[in-house]
Amino acid sequence: MSGRGPRLTRVAAQEYRRLARSEGMPPATHPEVQRDRDIPVRAHDGAALLTDHWHAPDAADSTLLIRTPYGRDGIAGVAKFIAERGHHVIVQSCRGTFGSEGEFSPLHDEVADGQSTLTWLRAQPWATGRVHTWGGSYFGVTQWALCDGPDRPDAMGIAVSARRFDDGIIYPGGGFAIDTTVAWSFALRMQERPLLARIGMILRAASALRRGSLTVPPAEAAQAAVGTDPRFFRDWVEHSQRDDPWWEPLHFAQDLASIPPVALVAGWRDLFLQEQLKDHAALVAGGVPAKLAIGDWLHGAPETSVMGVRDALVSFDSLDRLPDVRIEVTGGIGWRELDSWPPPAESRVWAATAAGGLRPGAPDERATPLSYRYDPADPTPSEGGRTLGPFASGYRIQRRREARSDVVLFTSDPLDDDLLIIGEPRVEITLTSTNPRVDLFVRLCDVDERGRSRTVTDGYIRRNPEAGTHTVLQLASLAHRFAAGHRLRLQVSSGAHPVYLRNPGTADPIRDHSRLLPSEQTFDVGGEHALALHLPAVDGAVLRPMS
Repeated sequence: MSGRGPRLTRVAAQEYRRLARSEGMPPATHPEVQRDRDIPVRAHDGAALLTDHWHAPDAADSTLLIRTPYGRDGIAGVAKFIAERGHHVIVQSCRGTFGSEGEFSPLHDEVADGQSTLTWLRAQPWATGRVHTWGGSYFGVTQWALCDGPDRPDAMGIAVSARRFDDGIIYPGGGFAIDTTVAWSFALRMQERPLLARIGMILRAASALRRGSLTVPPAEAAQAAVGTDPRFFRDWVEHSQRDDPWWEPLHFAQDLASIPPVALVAGWRDLFLQEQLKDHAALVAGGVPAKLAIGDWLHGAPETSVMGVRDALVSFDSLDRLPDVRIEVTGGIGWRELDSWPPPAESRVWAATAAGGLRPGAPDERATPLSYRYDPADPTPSEGGRTLGPFASGYRIQRRREARSDVVLFTSDPLDDDLLIIGEPRVEITLTSTNPRVDLFVRLCDVDERGRSRTVTDGYIRRNPEAGTHTVLQLASLAHRFAAGHRLRLQVSSGAHPVYLRNPGTADPIRDHSRLLPSEQTFDVGGEHALALHLPAVDGAVLRPMS
């Protein structure tokens, strides 16, 4: 069934123009592209999954497959751009979205529906060559799911996504990502509504998300924010215990032998960062061809699409043409290439002092206890972070957070020389509490000459009451230059709400908010159990200019 041609929505047209203006893109070779709309691809249970086919009359036999719950029109700019470079492009709406039959139940049908789609695709007379897949976030989830069936793509281009969706964005650090989960529920509820209704929801979004994040019990947060009660949200609250077998079928591509060559695009400010880097390490260790690029991006940033499309067009020829590791080094350096991730580094220890200082070298021999009070009724604000919610994400000035009594600060003297940190920092701390059920959140900041403190990276853990008081907390990976004249600042606290749901201090911190129990935390600077920051310092010679 032929449509009337590749007409684009305003948003898709902007995406197309952004791709066309981007450096390094190959020229269009097949400008006469058409779009065959609403092809009903039958799933295993007979549900029609509506699918668009973008192609030029004389296109090659290679195909790019994109499966999305966010609408085929939204990705039409990418589809048209790639089709103009001689490839077939298939864009399919996931079950229960944008005209596809069935009910959208996140993650649950992606293996079977993806296999049905691949079976249909392989049977098309024009699809006799390689089949690649592409896309980020949930698009990436659908790609990982394709690895769990008898058929699989020849290569994948996955941006800001991970094989384990639960560990990646729902329960980071063992807590609950209330901002991300409510924001996603809000976005799904909004996306297929009429324009005026969407505008109204956007205007109310900030207050709605805040209301949801503070709802008691948290299982009703989506209902409070969105006005609907999606089953998946309640499932996520109910199955929040680590290693709950409910999640096991939804951990995709766990057999490394099932994974084709893959190009990964990650972001320093993205919520999938740490889990995606775990995926990359596992792929490399398992001998799976894997390329990695990490930019200074929030989730959903248009730059991830630009890099992903460029990489996809290169990988149709050969994935080997891509560098092994590309990173954007923040702090004014920009894009560089590495031989591997992480690069060789020297671990440098920075010790906190009783006067609120932070200095390189061993801690003082004398222990000095410091204390702060955490009150879940007045949760410590996140002021930025890796989250899907637009009102709490990214790098933020830390003035409001650092003025609070429940955030303890340690600040270095101005640096004499640049300090290049690449890899995964860690903090060692021995924290005692009047309530053993307490969270730990540590943030590393860059303080400029004017005294403005900005997030660089942070780490979070919901502490296990049975694990003892000593904690080694891994902060999220980074590649940052602290410039000469700048200072390092370390924040220690027990919360970062709403990026991580406040811990009420009760037996089940995710489901049970019947009581909100304040607690007093104490830790030492100096002595045998001193707070220590370990930074992976790197020689700038390991960084190569982009080829």
